[in-house]
Amino acid sequence: MTVITENWLTTLVDEVRPHLAGGAVSTYLPELGRASADDLAVAVDLGDDRILTAGNINAQFTIQSVVKIFTLLLALHHRGEDHVFARVGRDQGIGSYNSLETFIRGSGVPVNPFVNAGALVVVDMLPGERPAERVAVVVDFIRALTGNPTIAVDDSTARSELALSDRNRALGYFLRSHRLVSTDVEELLWAYCQMCAIEVDVVDLARAGRVLADGVDVHLGGRMLQAWHVRLVRRLMLFSGMYEASGRYACEVGIPAKCGVSGAMIGVVPRRAGVGIYGPALDDSANSIGGLRLMRLLAQVLEIE
Repeated sequence: MTVITENWLTTLVDEVRPHLAGGAVSTYLPELGRASADDLAVAVDLGDDRILTAGNINAQFTIQSVVKIFTLLLALHHRGEDHVFARVGRDQGIGSYNSLETFIRGSGVPVNPFVNAGALVVVDMLPGERPAERVAVVVDFIRALTGNPTIAVDDSTARSELALSDRNRALGYFLRSHRLVSTDVEELLWAYCQMCAIEVDVVDLARAGRVLADGVDVHLGGRMLQAWHVRLVRRLMLFSGMYEASGRYACEVGIPAKCGVSGAMIGVVPRRAGVGIYGPALDDSANSIGGLRLMRLLAQVLEIE
């Protein structure tokens, strides 16, 4: 079996980098459009303070849709499984992640917590009356998961998100009309936009992934995450974490993962490792081209079954 070392990871990044030319940086936000398409970084947290890195590990980026796994964990912790999944489904999505039509099916609820409609429902469940209170809960949780007390919201990105939230605003009012959210839609959107604009690096993501890799109750920041909730989130990541490419990804890679349009990607290898990747060159499904290739190669070494 290949032993993972930093030299090996560096070789991996160099091998993957030429494929980045086949993708493009997201430009729907000015802040995302400033990223370099040939940027690529990876961190693997193997536990016991063993974190291996390669590429531009100093790059910081907004977490975007990766935040959805953390908001879901918090909702499960505060509200319980029955409450959460009475208002959002556990099915694989089809079509665009921010679609209105394809994510409200016969059940009348969003298909899963990782499409935007489902994520808005989940944010509505978080504790706190005002947007700032709910954002603080999420930021504090991510700080505890990563061990990084400096993690914060990038205000410029959050305000761009809000200014360009027409589709999510439509989703919010649709959900409110069906009584799936009770928060004022504009306040809900502002909370969600700030959560997506939390700034991290690949080491932060790897550390968070490693905490979620063990099948045990997690005592963290004065709260206990139930092992069952953590396993449930990992399973949802596997079959719905990569947008419409999730089915193919599950078959070809098998590492529970979640991506974001910034190029952020987190992987959780049960009982083995946490993986953080940054690769802003995206494919047609809005997944990181470099991230997908790196995960595929890591899966072979980590012997994912």
